[in-house]
Amino acid sequence: MLIVDDQQSVRTTLDYLLGLDGYRVLTAESGAAAIALAEKEPIDGAMIDIHMPFMDGFATCERLQGVAKTLGRPLRIWFMSGALSGALRRRSVELGALGFFSKPFDPSMLSNQLKDGFSPAAPLAPVTKPSDGEADVDSQP
Repeated sequence: MLIVDDQQSVRTTLDYLLGLDGYRVLTAESGAAAIALAEKEPIDGAMIDIHMPFMDGFATCERLQGVAKTLGRPLRIWFMSGALSGALRRRSVELGALGFFSKPFDPSMLSNQLKDGFSPAAPLAPVTKPSDGEADVDSQP
């Protein structure tokens, strides 16, 4: 699991929490560092902070997805932010994210969502936006 966040404390906390669940954790302090790491290391999942300087989480996600596609690897994405909004959730879904974590983290929710995301039934293809008549992303838990 790749953790991408410009705050050292977040990277350290997630490294610890995910390590308890048995994940191999790599961390990157920026989008550029994450992309360089993904080109060298096999990465099957990433938790990406949305609000980072220079390259935001959405641009980082798109670049990581490009690297994964080029290398023929599946990549599961989760976003995280301390400033949750409906627009951020919608954009996350458009990019195929399996979930969205609000900071500060709830360790049991984090563990359960990641476990579900790595299950064989979890989708890896980008999720489309809801059409008229379908539930809006904001109404989902």
